[in-house]
Amino acid sequence: MRKSFLSLFILIFWIPAVILGFLVWNDYSGSVRSTADRLLPVKALYYLDQGKKVLALTDSSNGLMATLYDTGTHKAEQEIELRSDIHRQRLVSYQAGKLVIATKDTTGLQVNVIDPAGGTKELVQGSFNLPTFLSSDGHEWRGRLLFAGADKSSAVHVAEVSQAQLHYVNLNGSAALPARPVSIREASFSFQDGYSLPVYEVGLKDGRTANASSLFGKDGTPLLALKGEQESAPEALKRIGQEFAGPFGLDMTRLLRVGSKYPKQVQYYNGVAGEWGEPVKTPEPVYQARLFPLNDQETLIAGSTAEDEIKGTLRGYLYHEQTGEFTNVTAALETLSYDKLQDPKLSFYKEANNDTLYYSSPDSLGGWLQVKEGLSGQITAGELQQWQMAAGEDQISAATFKNYVLQWNALVVNWVIWLFIPLLMVTGMVLLPRLFTRNRQRKLAEGVLIQGTVINLTETGMLVNEQPQVRLTVRFTDQGQSKEVQIRQVISYLNPIRPGDKVMISYNRGKHKAILVRDSELKDQPPPRIIQDAVLRQIESCGPVNRGEALLLHFEAAGQTYSVPVVQPSGFVYRTGERADLIIRDSIVRLLRYGPAERRDQASQLTLEAEITSIQRFPVKLAGQQLLLLEIVMMHGQERLRKVNSQFVPEHLEVSVGAVVPVSAKPEEIAVQTRLLQGKQGKQGSARVLSVDYRGTTGDRPLATITVERGGQSYRIRQSIEPVYGVEAGDEVWVAYDERTGEATIVNYAT
Repeated sequence: MRKSFLSLFILIFWIPAVILGFLVWNDYSGSVRSTADRLLPVKALYYLDQGKKVLALTDSSNGLMATLYDTGTHKAEQEIELRSDIHRQRLVSYQAGKLVIATKDTTGLQVNVIDPAGGTKELVQGSFNLPTFLSSDGHEWRGRLLFAGADKSSAVHVAEVSQAQLHYVNLNGSAALPARPVSIREASFSFQDGYSLPVYEVGLKDGRTANASSLFGKDGTPLLALKGEQESAPEALKRIGQEFAGPFGLDMTRLLRVGSKYPKQVQYYNGVAGEWGEPVKTPEPVYQARLFPLNDQETLIAGSTAEDEIKGTLRGYLYHEQTGEFTNVTAALETLSYDKLQDPKLSFYKEANNDTLYYSSPDSLGGWLQVKEGLSGQITAGELQQWQMAAGEDQISAATFKNYVLQWNALVVNWVIWLFIPLLMVTGMVLLPRLFTRNRQRKLAEGVLIQGTVINLTETGMLVNEQPQVRLTVRFTDQGQSKEVQIRQVISYLNPIRPGDKVMISYNRGKHKAILVRDSELKDQPPPRIIQDAVLRQIESCGPVNRGEALLLHFEAAGQTYSVPVVQPSGFVYRTGERADLIIRDSIVRLLRYGPAERRDQASQLTLEAEITSIQRFPVKLAGQQLLLLEIVMMHGQERLRKVNSQFVPEHLEVSVGAVVPVSAKPEEIAVQTRLLQGKQGKQGSARVLSVDYRGTTGDRPLATITVERGGQSYRIRQSIEPVYGVEAGDEVWVAYDERTGEATIVNYAT
């Protein structure tokens, strides 16, 4: 009886495993012959030692793998693992003839110094905590790497990597500060090109604000200064920037900036007087220019030979800011287009008193130019992959089979399942669901959610649990570019997918791979956290936005401080001491409701789907978030309602036209808008605003009661107001109105 049971057990579970094993081997053998499936995509290329060595970055299980090649023999000499989280962010600099690469993993900042011989030195070893993202808390500035953060023990610290050495200071021990520092972030716009010296804002325990230079002075510490109580943030930044510039020998009266007027040449700018000077007189004119600050002495000026960039070619000069000398480096730009020159991910590197100019472009192109001798070289990702094949990557071997299995396609998944079913039945089937859930969660976490369209569908010939496996070709838009990706998916006969269907995918940019996202995965998001009765303690003004003003509000609740960026329209005032309810989702803090009137009226809200139809980006960045103005169309039953909505969005998140997003709205406001815009009684026309009365906010949109006049009749408007536009007495607005009831709603704001 036992022998019969064992025979049946083997027949059921091992024979399918053997059959699938043959299928896996055939699929693997075919993949070895395919270059696209065989080679790992190259994320970036960096030359070393005047072009004699090249470093290639690819993905690895723990982050990034840096492989050093000899450009003469094409042989890989050294592999260096660079630990990183799923975002694979990095900052790069050339210092002391070596390549410095900063990454961030779960333990904190990682900084590795790689010399041309392949030797590696780790400077930080995870002891420096970065609270958000490497791209937010770290910067490359004129050859230096600059970092700021606060660790779990609330220690506020800054660091600088220069000359391949780490300089670190804990500001909690500074006697120059009147109170303990509790937070640190970059001062608005001070890290942008054209500013003489980047500066941090340091929040103190007593509510005051100090500023710290990102560069370290002669005593090995950053310069510190207090913001005046009556000073606005821009005024303080200008004053303190001038104070800091002197000790570092920086001249704020002759800064280099790209002029905003056509044809956008590089001009001198007096940062003290706030005045523009004459254009920089390059040997030949450079139009539609871009600046690349390289080190303390030199800046690369690059752009077009013609005022209309379409009619010209690229031209570049190294400008020595102390001697005024120019060196033609156009040879380093010959392989680039003007569009690639404008890509923010394109980087140039050159150390002071070093003859070699290096560059790395976003399409995995690396290059170098010996400025005086004119010698140059470059390499593409495709050429480097040919080196990988020459090293034996196109052969059937244990290493290539391992890489194939790690791709974890549907065929491999089924083979592994049938291999491990007997073991899982012995050790407990509870482990199997956890394994699949974690793997899928990892893939979801590594990708960005994007809506795409199925343009082609073919069956692979495989059935999984009597359901067909298909190969989908999905077209989508990512970072302004139209892309296509193939996905293998098992589909149900009951819920088929057809060409033309809209699907949600999780797209891994580094691997150019994607998976379909289930509806349940979109709905099963963790609930947001609600913070009630938060008290507004501090308000920071961050400059005008159209008719409004950008603010950073600091709330306090249960001993914890929360910072919320908002836009305050004219006529509406946030006041310290007022209370609000906050909502936290994915570590982002937003206003849920503000003001006593609105907090008493906590009516339920509708959650509707909305499609983004246009995006306007403002040059306002607060707390690692950029202000966007989204035009959306909300779907409410059969009705489609147009609305504009400003939103502070984390810089690392991708927002694209056509995406469908959830929005919240007050039911009574939607009901009025639907009746007036779609109903038979509703009419439209211009009206003059007589009065505006605000009574708190819903989200970060102020709630207003507005009286308007049209044709001698007054109308009443009760709705939330877009703060970027605002509403003031005397405005001419376009409204939908009902003459019978005297109700109205704003369709378009005053421009």
